[in-house]
Amino acid sequence: MVGIGTSPLLPIRSTILLSTRTLSPFAPSQRAFSITHLNALSSASHPARKPVQAKDRPTPGTKHPDGSYLLFHPIYSEQELDNVKVVHRESKTFGDKVARAMCTAARTVFDLATRYPDHRGVKFPPLKKQDVERRVGLPSNLAKQVDRFKEQQANPSTTESAVVNTTKADINQLSKIQDRDEEGMTLAEMRAKRLCFGPDAWLNRIIFLETIAGVPGMVAATCRHLQSLRLMKRDKGWIHTLLQDAENERMHLLTFMHLAKPGTIARAFALLAQGVFYNLFFIFYLFSPRIAHRFVGVLEEEAVLTYSCILEDIKQGRLPEWENVPAPEIAKHYWQLGDQALLVDVIRAVRADEATHRCINHTLASLDYKEDPNPFASRELEAEVRGERYGLERQEALQWAKGEQGKDRSESAEKAA
Repeated sequence: MVGIGTSPLLPIRSTILLSTRTLSPFAPSQRAFSITHLNALSSASHPARKPVQAKDRPTPGTKHPDGSYLLFHPIYSEQELDNVKVVHRESKTFGDKVARAMCTAARTVFDLATRYPDHRGVKFPPLKKQDVERRVGLPSNLAKQVDRFKEQQANPSTTESAVVNTTKADINQLSKIQDRDEEGMTLAEMRAKRLCFGPDAWLNRIIFLETIAGVPGMVAATCRHLQSLRLMKRDKGWIHTLLQDAENERMHLLTFMHLAKPGTIARAFALLAQGVFYNLFFIFYLFSPRIAHRFVGVLEEEAVLTYSCILEDIKQGRLPEWENVPAPEIAKHYWQLGDQALLVDVIRAVRADEATHRCINHTLASLDYKEDPNPFASRELEAEVRGERYGLERQEALQWAKGEQGKDRSESAEKAA
C-alpha cells in the first residue's frame, strides 16, 4: 500500500513497488489477501476446468503486462475465496447506531431505485423452456420465514415472536405452495411474484451500488490529503489505502458495465445519487471521520450480503442465465483470471473485495484518526480474518500492526506518508 522511509523520492518508489507487486503476486511480500464462502462454487464444482484464480496458476499476471498503472489490489486463490462470510458488527456506541441508521435509510432508497429496469437482456439469451419450467427452491431468507411460520402454526402457544416479513411476500401462501409441491415453484412463477431477481434486476442493483461505492474512499482520501497539506505533516499511511479502495470499487463498475448498458433513467439516478452523496459524505467526513468509516463498514456488510445472494441464486438454479457466461476480459485482466474463467468467478472475487473493504473501514473507524497510523500501511490481515470477521478493534489493530518485528514495524507505519 505505502512505502516506508523518509526519502523525498518515496512516493515514486512506492508506486513502482505497488505496480510490480500487482503483476507478480508470488514475489516476496507481506500482503496476504483472501476471501469467499460458497464451497459449492469452488473449483470442485468445475473438475474439468483448469485453475482460473491467479494464486492457483503457475504464472499469473504475465498475460497482461500493461496493468502496471493499477494501484495495489488483491488477487485470490480458490481456498481464499471460500473464507468470506456475511458478518455484522454490533452497534456499541451512539456513533455506531447513527452509522447503521444512515445505512438502513440508504439501503431503503437503494431498494426503491433498483426497481427501474435499465437493461433489456441484449447480452443474455432468453430463458430456455426447461429453465422457465424448472422448479427451484425459495431464497434462503424466505425459506427460513416459511419454516418459522409453519412451526408457529403447529404450536400456537409458543412464546416466540411473530414472523417478521420485510419482502411483502405472502408467507401463508408460500407455505401452502411448499406443502402442495415439494419441488417448489417454477422459476417463471417465482420471478413473476418478485421472489427472486432475474439478470436485469441484479445488474440494475449492482451497477447502482458500484456507482456509489467508489465515492467514500475518494472523499476520505481527499480530506486526509488536504489535511496533510494544511497541517504540513505525514498522514501515517491512510491516504494510499483509501485510494486503493476507491479504484477497486470503480473497477467493479467497469467490469459489470460489460454486461449491461444503463439507460437514461439509470444514468439519471446515478448522477443524482452521486452528486448528493459525494457532497453529504464530504461534509460528514469533515465533522466525524470515525462515524463516516463506520457507515462505510456497514455499507460493505450489505454489499457482501448482496453478492452472497447472487451466488446463492446461481447455485440454486434461480439465475440460469449466468451459469456459463464467460468472464469479461477486463475482469480477467484485473484479477488475473485464467482463460476459462466464468462470470461466477468474477462475482466471487468482487465479493472478496467487498469483504476487504468491510474489514478496512470497520478497523479504521475504531482508530484514533488524529494520532493512530494505518495498520494496513505495512501489513495485511490474514485471509481467514478478513473473510470471517468484520475487522479489528483499536488495541487489537495496533498490536497486530507491530507483528513479529514489534516496535520496528509500528514505527515504520508511523513514518508512512
